Amino acid sequence: MNSGRVIVHLRDVTNTCFVAMPFHDLYTAEYDRVIRPAIGEAGLICVRGDEIYARPAIVQDVWNSICNARLVVAELSGRNPNVMYEVGLAHAIGKPIILLTRSEDDVPFDLRSLRYIYYDTNDPFCGENLRKEITRLVRLAMDNPATSTHLERIEIQAALPDAPVTPVSLPEFDDHVRDLSGTWKTSWTSIRFGREHSATLVIPTGHGSEFVASMVITYSRNTIQTIVHESLTGSLNGNALRLVGVNYTYIQKGKSVTYGLDSFDLNVSDSCDRLDGLIVLRYGSSQVIFVKER
Repeated sequence: MNSGRVIVHLRDVTNTCFVAMPFHDLYTAEYDRVIRPAIGEAGLICVRGDEIYARPAIVQDVWNSICNARLVVAELSGRNPNVMYEVGLAHAIGKPIILLTRSEDDVPFDLRSLRYIYYDTNDPFCGENLRKEITRLVRLAMDNPATSTHLERIEIQAALPDAPVTPVSLPEFDDHVRDLSGTWKTSWTSIRFGREHSATLVIPTGHGSEFVASMVITYSRNTIQTIVHESLTGSLNGNALRLVGVNYTYIQKGKSVTYGLDSFDLNVSDSCDRLDGLIVLRYGSSQVIFVKER
């Protein structure tokens, strides 16, 4: 009687960590400020999933990166299908997996036996605590390497390199945070329909380099006014400010059917009372200026 066999060649396992996370600006700051430095502190080099998705042969590149990685860190918030697929591949071949989530409901029942870290974005020390915990679990995984699969009837044989003893050198961010807290006014014209929009942006006090801001936008369609409340994530590095809309609600719906989230790439003036740059809209981009209310 023949027995079926599937042979997986892991090739050379390297001191890399495959990071699976949603392809959204909302998670960019988390990767740059928390995940990548935490993994680097443990001595591993990050290979990020969305960096691979920019190239052809997507599935093969993802598979090779997971096979070569010493372990996997996965951001499960939002239950992104690409992330779940990559976790499944890693799970099947016995890779140590560290799961991150902003909601414990996003961790599927059959994955809760794996290491996972719940973090609360409303905690002012969230970034620092998450960074330390990721580093601790990465080191723990390297001290206790998994050489057998999480699943039955699969054998794993892989030679692991010596665990790194020094952190990976990463570029430093500009930690000087300029105070942009307060109320800002701006306006722009939509590209497709030429509708005039006026907006009031509020940046919270003590915002730090990564923050959440709110904006109220008013415009008219068929002479009927619509008012939208939009939440945005902010990322400030020196004079460069990026604002990315993440969700919205209607205060007054008017004739609007839907609202496209806004993104801004801005430069902060030396006096911190003006933001100049681009608004990136669904059908293109245009110049925009925010002026701070006194």
